[in-house]
Amino acid sequence: MFKKIINDNNEIYSDRKDPLKTVFLVWAPHSVRAKNLAERLDAQLYLISYKFKKKIYSPIKYLKLFTNTLFILEKEKPQVIICQIPPIFCALATIIHHYLTGAKCNIAIDMHTGAFDKPWSYLRLLNRWIMKKVYMVIVTNSELKDNICPDIKRKTIVLEDPLSYFEVGRGKKQEKGEEKNDKFKVAVISSFAPDEPLAEILDAATAMSGIQFYITGDKSKAAEHLLGNEINNIIFTGFLDYNDYISLLQGVNAIMVLTKRNKTMLAGAYEALALEKPLITSDWPPLRRYFYKGTVHVDNSPKEIQEAIENVRKRSEEMAKDISDLRIEKTNEWDKKFITFKYFLENDKIFQQYQKNNVIQDNG
Repeated sequence: MFKKIINDNNEIYSDRKDPLKTVFLVWAPHSVRAKNLAERLDAQLYLISYKFKKKIYSPIKYLKLFTNTLFILEKEKPQVIICQIPPIFCALATIIHHYLTGAKCNIAIDMHTGAFDKPWSYLRLLNRWIMKKVYMVIVTNSELKDNICPDIKRKTIVLEDPLSYFEVGRGKKQEKGEEKNDKFKVAVISSFAPDEPLAEILDAATAMSGIQFYITGDKSKAAEHLLGNEINNIIFTGFLDYNDYISLLQGVNAIMVLTKRNKTMLAGAYEALALEKPLITSDWPPLRRYFYKGTVHVDNSPKEIQEAIENVRKRSEEMAKDISDLRIEKTNEWDKKFITFKYFLENDKIFQQYQKNNVIQDNG
């Protein structure tokens, strides 16, 4: 199917002398997925955000982000624009700029699970209008694609997160005299988001005094009742800089990242895979299908969380080998998908022809 696109060395044939100028827009302070995709696309990544303590000021925040987006696009004049949503207004600003300036460019949206859930689901009509207007819709799993109406589904591509490659040993070193902890260590990747079953994780941790838990994330976002009791085997790390965060993940025996929300792919799970650490994650179809080696899936209950940790502790060497094999497999699989994705992103006529012929197959 792609013989005319890819040669024997997986290189894309192209008549272009220069790659298309690409901009990746994110209305957030950070995004691992956007950062990694932008690097592989050789795109200019813009992370723009404003933080107000009171939600009542959100309209002001979105107005400033809207204005900044127009300014960036006018300055860069890109030929390809990718907008991460939510929030949906990032894509709306881009479409408005396109109509105001008449600029010729391919606009794609990278839709995360949150775009389909509250509060953004209240704007489903705007969501659908934007999906119709853009050139390409990118989602992280086939369940999300199946939720999209047929006329939009034909221009929807499934592309999971690229696996990051972390530099070993860049993190903070153990200080002299600092006590070495020989317990089995589990890193719980958290942002204290509403979809995380943190209460269940803490219940499980309280009953497992022989296991050391490190819960990442900005503690200021946590509900007070979660931080109320000090438990010896639980450490809330607070927000860590990149080096210390990677150092923590490299130093633990297993990584746990859970969600109560279906149709979600978790950045922390990709990080566990990239670092070849045994993974404990939630038992949802997209996660079970993708992370099928070196992983224990749970229903988010304290009982299953405890059983999963004991399972990983007993099978840690075997699971580390399995997750390493899975990383190689998924890296090769993603590289092939990315070649096709990048080609379609930059070649609108060919992509539109494939849409008409309905031959774009979902590999997710």
